[in-house]
Amino acid sequence: MPKGSKNSIAMNRSAIPVDLPTKVYLEITTDCNLDCGMCVRHSWEEPGGSMDARTFNNLLAHIRDTPSIRTVNFSGFGEPTEHPRFFDFLEQVKHAGLTAEVVTNGLNLDEPAARRMVDLRLDKLIVSLDEPRPSENRFFHEVEYHNVDLSKTAFPKADSEPSVHGSLRGLYQMKIFEERSLPEVCVEFVATKRNIHQLPLLRRMGRDLGFASILVTNLVPYTAEMAHDILYDHWTTAAANTKRSPWMPEIDLPRLDLRGPAMPVFEELATSGGRLMVNGENVVGGGMYCRFVNEGFMAITPGGDVTPCLPLLHTYTYFFRNRHRRSKTHRVGNVNHRSLDEIWSDPEYQAFRHRVSEFSFSPCIDCGGCDLRDSNEKDCYNNPFPTCGECLWAAGLVQCP
Repeated sequence: MPKGSKNSIAMNRSAIPVDLPTKVYLEITTDCNLDCGMCVRHSWEEPGGSMDARTFNNLLAHIRDTPSIRTVNFSGFGEPTEHPRFFDFLEQVKHAGLTAEVVTNGLNLDEPAARRMVDLRLDKLIVSLDEPRPSENRFFHEVEYHNVDLSKTAFPKADSEPSVHGSLRGLYQMKIFEERSLPEVCVEFVATKRNIHQLPLLRRMGRDLGFASILVTNLVPYTAEMAHDILYDHWTTAAANTKRSPWMPEIDLPRLDLRGPAMPVFEELATSGGRLMVNGENVVGGGMYCRFVNEGFMAITPGGDVTPCLPLLHTYTYFFRNRHRRSKTHRVGNVNHRSLDEIWSDPEYQAFRHRVSEFSFSPCIDCGGCDLRDSNEKDCYNNPFPTCGECLWAAGLVQCP
């Protein structure tokens, strides 16, 4: 195994998959206080909802009975802090001795909310922030600011416009004054042609806003118009799953100064279709790999339905390689009817996880386009539903915390 880092383990296709559940992505609501143009809601085919106390209590009881599950991630495709019992649920998760993560747009992160998160020792707070500075673009997770000095504000007053920057700064100051290390703060950045130039500025803002990491992910285009904004037009996994050969040799580079003459060479190699490595770490290629299945993750809908991953949480359409693709939800059980252990051990679910761990699907991600690419219901290898050959997450194009 090259260079024993966490990333090398995740990208090494010979790594032994985890066959126990370890993490639950919990969608307690599909409601949101924003209506972003980039949001999956614009292509949903089903009604939303919020989790009731009975479903949550059943789920938490199942988690308590499953010692291998150590992390609960409040996320999904809604804004978890919009749920009226969000802090009650979070408190119960922490009192159960579990690691808790929250993914949020940050608009509800006022001073009382920050205080609860600090006092409950929330482990990780992931905040969507796609624009380091306000602009006229209203496409991303952004709020209009009126006469706000972003370099000084902390916890905007109740009668002022919400400021995610100010709220993050206020949380950071609270942690410093009280010598608290939690919650660890991460910024999630959806990179597109419109905003990628602002990523270096966002990085520099860490010292003022208190975030320790930035998770960069690509845009999932839900319309043909959005497809023009993606940053992976010429990306490919071609030949990534094949063995090294004279026709497609593996290239392992040392660390290079990419501001000089090495940059155009690096770009040509990165788009050649083979495996490119830097100091033993995969940079391009390496094949399709599902973190959700191979690392023991599950996702739960507000109604308590269990799905293998976030991409299969709902039914929606997205646009990739010049055509729409319908991704149909796949639900393997419900926590109100069966325990998580029973659901995890179901033979059909086990068979699905085995197919995903081997990734024995047709290579739709690179295919020129038969009609089977139009949905995840069939593929040309005769795999049963759901098929994952065009999964943007397994391809490493889209990342989740």
